[in-house]
This record gives sequence, structure tokens and C-alpha cells, in this order.
Amino acid sequence: MKKVLTFLLLASLSLAAPEAEIQGEAVRAFQAGDYGTAKTLFESLLSMNPKNVAARNYLRAIAQRERSGQRLEEALRKIVIPTVNFRDTTVREAVAYVSQKVQELSGGKQAVNVVWIVSPEQTASTRVTLSLRNVPASEVLRYIGDAANLRFTYDSLALKISPMTKPAGEPVAE
Repeated sequence: MKKVLTFLLLASLSLAAPEAEIQGEAVRAFQAGDYGTAKTLFESLLSMNPKNVAARNYLRAIAQRERSGQRLEEALRKIVIPTVNFRDTTVREAVAYVSQKVQELSGGKQAVNVVWIVSPEQTASTRVTLSLRNVPASEVLRYIGDAANLRFTYDSLALKISPMTKPAGEPVAE
């Protein structure tokens, strides 16, 4: 659905807007953390004007963020948490536990910075129950997100936690 909206936005902008307006939309998407939309718009700018230095620089920044986020997720895939037992635990407590276990199991070499893009009220009232054995930290986090209806994405420096956005009745695809 998001790709359709991005395409419609791109189509409407390219029909009626000059290059500067598309670039403005792309920069706003980048600043909002919507790197997929920003990337699509910056790539469109480059197809219109291959010499657009700003578009090239933003695309490099997006690629770097994607690589950094992948590195964090890969590191968390390698750290296996022996036992996870959450019984009616708040999401914040569950994420804090995983973060603490990651630091402990990595000998202090790996930290999980967390950016909450969710209201404290929502996370206080959302509780999870999980019982897992020998599961990678990245998967424990994914299960927490699924149970709490939250989206967990990896950024260059942190795990970003935001509300799950999906139209009613449609399955969520990662």
C-alpha cells in the first residue's frame, strides 16, 4: 500500500511540480525517517537530472543508514538469548530486558540503543507474554513487536519502535 501511495505522490509531483518541489518532498521524507519514499523521490530526481548533487548525497546517506541498520540486526542475530519468560510484561520492560541481555551476552561489546516513536501511555498499557528458549535477540525483538502490534526497524544507530501501520483487514508484510 505504501508503495502505491509513493507512486501516486511521485506521479502527481512529476506531472505538476518542478524539480525543486520534488526535492523538497524527498528531503521532508528523509527527515521524517521515511527512507523508502525519500529514496524513490531522490532516484526520480536523478533520472530527471543526473547532475543533482543533493540527490546523490542523500542517496548515499540512505544507503549508509541501510547498511548500518543491517549491521545492527546482523549483530543481534548472532546473540542467542538462552531463556525468555515474559508474563504480562510491559513492552518497555521486555525491550529493556533484551537490551540488557545483549550487552551482557556480548561482554559489553554490543549495545542496543532504542528510539521510542510511541506514546508512553501506549507502551505502558501494552503487555506481552512470551516463553522462548535459545532464540536470537533480533527474533526476540520481532516477537515482542508482533505481540504488541509495534513495528521494530533498525536504523544506523538504534532500534526504532513505532506503531504498526496497516489498513484494517490487511495483513502486515515486512
